[in-house]
Amino acid sequence: MTIRNKFSLIAVAALLVCLAVIFFNYQQAHKGKVLLQAVPIQTSYGWGYDIMAGERKYIEQKFIPAIPGKQGFKSPEDAMLVGNLVIKKIISNQEPTISVKDLKELGLISDTAMRK
Repeated sequence: MTIRNKFSLIAVAALLVCLAVIFFNYQQAHKGKVLLQAVPIQTSYGWGYDIMAGERKYIEQKFIPAIPGKQGFKSPEDAMLVGNLVIKKIISNQEPTISVKDLKELGLISDTAMRK
């Protein structure tokens, strides 16, 4: 076996060891954690969202929160904006509530829309 082949073999072995270490560290770091995901849903009001914790439904929101009445979001993209904000709040250990201010900051409502 040539010196070049020995170094190639050592390099491949070192790469495999590194990949194994990375894989096992990733597994340990994510052990016991649940994936949160927002999913748009079509409702009788328009669009809403579910917050899924793994395979379980954690939150079901059929209409726009924080505004009077039961009005759905106009699009699945609008629903996802709010659903993803709820997830950010949960991850940050905040209450997963949505305010009128949140909706305004996301560009989903304006002051004139609230006066109607």
